[in-house]
Amino acid sequence: MLPPYSAIDLQLPPPAPLYFRYEQFMANTDFEPHRHPWGQINRISLGLLELVLDDKRLIAPADYLVWVPAERVHAAHVRQAMDYLSVYVSPELAARLPDRACLIAQTPLVRALLEDFRQREVAAMGDAWDVRQAELLVEHLVRAGSVDSYLPDSSDRQLQPILAAIRAAPGDNTTLGHWAQRVHSTERTLARRFQQQLGMSFVQWRNRVRLLQALAWLKEGWPVQDIAAQLGYGTPSAFIAMFGKQVGFSPERYRRQMRGEG
Repeated sequence: MLPPYSAIDLQLPPPAPLYFRYEQFMANTDFEPHRHPWGQINRISLGLLELVLDDKRLIAPADYLVWVPAERVHAAHVRQAMDYLSVYVSPELAARLPDRACLIAQTPLVRALLEDFRQREVAAMGDAWDVRQAELLVEHLVRAGSVDSYLPDSSDRQLQPILAAIRAAPGDNTTLGHWAQRVHSTERTLARRFQQQLGMSFVQWRNRVRLLQALAWLKEGWPVQDIAAQLGYGTPSAFIAMFGKQVGFSPERYRRQMRGEG
């Protein structure tokens, strides 16, 4: 039996073509399985958003949007206190977006359009200009493409033990060549399987695991040099470079944003 719509959803007007909801969440906020009558774009200000669906778990850092089609049952977990934006999408525009729950990268223009709506505190579309902005936003979401997971998984018998070990110990610097020996394969074969199964290289996947762990430790107040050491970096600058490439700015700036310091 499907869960009912929330009381808030039932009170809202249909998106025409978008409807914006702005909220603030406390750390470790959980949402039981629920659904929406319209497609929903989820945006967080920092940290991680976790959505659980019947067939998969989506983990998204703040530089990704999470798209959930209408009627898809999902639960959610928010690790950090944060600002949250929910955008309901009309069926006409939703038909242009993927028919599955997925992640969509926030390009600079997507981010700017969302920020414009937020600064003006737009809820329902107020005029023709807002409608054009909404249509432009969805067009850029379509062009941005989508991925099924920020940190994809695999049941491949050779990759699975490697992925589990890295998740358990993100700072382990075991090379792909040494992993190949442990799982009775070759480095070339494993490299090919990472690309085929996960859509990225071994190092790229490990960096994403490290980033997710770093975000959690930054929230807990760990010094950057301690995080760098625990994640297997020889110097803090090497860790800062990885973080900046993934997030777009430094760990300390991320920490300031978590504290509301800009």
